[in-house]
This record gives sequence, C-alpha cells and structure tokens, in this order.
Amino acid sequence: MKNENIRKVRVNKRDAIDQIRVALWYSHLQHGLDAQLPSEIAKMIEPDKIRVVNGCVTDNDRKWRNYKNGLNVPHPKLIDKAEAVVQGSSLIINHVLWRAMKNSINLNLLLKDGIGKLSWEVQRILYKSSKYNCDRKLVESLSSKKLMQLERLASLDALAALVIFYRMGVEDTSSIVDISRAIYRTLLIICMKKSYSNFSESLILLMHSQVFSLVDPKESILGDSFKEDFLMDLQILMTQFSKMDSEKLITNTWKKDVRISSDFLEKVRFHNLFEELTLMRADTI
Repeated sequence: MKNENIRKVRVNKRDAIDQIRVALWYSHLQHGLDAQLPSEIAKMIEPDKIRVVNGCVTDNDRKWRNYKNGLNVPHPKLIDKAEAVVQGSSLIINHVLWRAMKNSINLNLLLKDGIGKLSWEVQRILYKSSKYNCDRKLVESLSSKKLMQLERLASLDALAALVIFYRMGVEDTSSIVDISRAIYRTLLIICMKKSYSNFSESLILLMHSQVFSLVDPKESILGDSFKEDFLMDLQILMTQFSKMDSEKLITNTWKKDVRISSDFLEKVRFHNLFEELTLMRADTI
C-alpha cells in the first residue's frame, strides 16, 4: 500500500461498514445536540450553509438525511466541523474498528498504526509487560483472563482489539472459538447502550459478514439464525436489568453495568460451540 498512514486510508466506494459507521456518527450528533430532525443538525453544524432562495430557506437537510441512513460518507472537513460542535463524534466515524473489519486493510498496517490508537486500558492488555516500557511487544494470543478484561471494558476499542486478534488467529481454531465468544459477548454488552441499541441488528449482521465469515462455517460461533439469536440474547440481557431496582439502575455507572452484564453472561449458557446450540433462556435468569 502506497499510503502507510492508516489515518488517511479512504474508501471511495460506500460499503456496509461505511453505512453503519456514518449512521452511528449521525446518531451520536443527534444525541449530542438533542436534535430530532436532520434540518436541525444541519443548522447547528453548518450554519454557514443556510441560504434563502426565492424566500425559501435551504439548509442541506437532504444531505443530512442521507447521513442518517448512511447513504453518503461525509468529507473529512465536515467531520472536523462536527467534532468542533460535538466532541468525540469523529472518534465514532473514524474508529479503528471499521478499518479492522475491512479485509482490504493490511493486517500488518493495523498492527503497526491501528493498535496505537486504542485506549491505554486496551493497549496494556494487548502488550507484554515491560519494566521500562520500551520495545513493547504484543502478546501472541489472548488468554481467557485477557479476553474477560477486554469484555469488561465493553467499548469500540476493546471490540477493535478482539477483531484484530481474530484476524491474526484465523488459522488457529481454538483461539478463534474463544475470541468469537468474546466478540459476541462484548457486542451484546455494547448494544445495551442506548446509542447502539438501535443498531444492534446492523452490527451483528456486519460482524457476521465481515469477521465471523473469515472461518469455515462449522467453526463459526454463529448458526443460521444468528440475527434472531443475537437479538433474543440482547432482549434477555435487557430484561435482566429491568428486574433490578430502578433506584440502583440510576446510580450505576456504565462500568458497573458492564460488570453486571458480564457476570450474568457467565452464569447462563448460550452458543455452546461445536455442541448442540443452547441459547440463553428466560428461565435461566
């Protein structure tokens, strides 16, 4: 690849990954601005684009409707402009996760430039401990402990790390099974968040087509009814929280919610790989 800087890698043709990352970006702006209509977002992000033509106001709302549905990829300058208004929005659309899921992106490039963009919490799990923190080296594989640590971070950064190691280990069936389970569980917990719950179906479909499909179907964590299974598991997980004292839910931090979710997933059986498929059932709660 001529351009060795992963930050500058651009894909001109919109694909399924671009569609979801743009739609998530728009949703993040919508929540950050407390705006309901594309026209409202257009006015707040691009006030300089507002024009009055023949007595009618034009505000680029059609363009923003397309962003809402992920039909177009915004220009980097517009992403920067939106970042100035809603901090953190650029991290959503430009996240390493989306590059990690693109098989066209060289794996060595991801390891060189991608992992360094992940949070320090994630990086310290992926690198071997070094007394002087010099010449850091990645671990060869993710132990059960490290997989659980990543799951309990339940972030896009943790998910990106898991996907990268999944791509590294596609030849190692045992490793793939463990990472597959961690990806599935981490995605479940992430989709508990309001900002991601509306995209849960799109995210599991994307994970299936871009990541889990890299291995032979018989070695995949997902069966033919993977979409319905995932949405059912997510609903059961949400139901578990609905049973909790509402006062506790209000005072809980996201970190606390993640630990509760992770502990719950440890107690129930679902997607028992290579054996008869057993989904989470309400009577196990």
